[in-house]
Amino acid sequence: MKKKFIESSLVLIKSKKSVDELSEKKLRYGLEGFYNLATKTIVMFLLSICFDTLLEFFLLTIVYSTLRLYGFGLHMKTSLQCWFTTVPIYIGGCILIKYTIFPYLLSVIIWTIGFLSFLFFAPADTHARPLIHKKKRIRAKILSLCILSSYFVLSFFIQNPVIHNVILYAIIMESISINPLVYRLLNMPFNNYKTYQTTV
Repeated sequence: MKKKFIESSLVLIKSKKSVDELSEKKLRYGLEGFYNLATKTIVMFLLSICFDTLLEFFLLTIVYSTLRLYGFGLHMKTSLQCWFTTVPIYIGGCILIKYTIFPYLLSVIIWTIGFLSFLFFAPADTHARPLIHKKKRIRAKILSLCILSSYFVLSFFIQNPVIHNVILYAIIMESISINPLVYRLLNMPFNNYKTYQTTV
């Protein structure tokens, strides 16, 4: 199904304009990413309806995506691995968000660990996309900390347990995603820009 979508899309694009070999590789990569994102979103959307967690799903998607926008983080090596991790983490997380109340002390611990994680580990790049420009890494770190701080202020002023839980759970997800120990457990290289610099 994915292969058919990519090939038919490429045929359509090529009918409109000329595409060289390098451009075709980039298009394939982009189309594959779009297909994976679209199918996972549809499946999780349907599961969220089944578990009556649609609101939590949308809020978690927004909050986690903004934290990941500049914090980045690891990606699974294959699409199948991504399915087996993303779906249960999202759907299980939405159920947890809806029916659980985080105690005050636990919330403080999560915020503290989250801030330290962003301070020391963000932005966390991948082997496929090393963040080789120092200024861009510094900018990404500052922006990721600003977004995290904005959510802290938001959760303080908006006394809504669902929003509070969504923010805390998204921080947990992103803190895990940028942690070098998790990279090591999954046998993935961390701070890939250093490798790039030593080989250039």
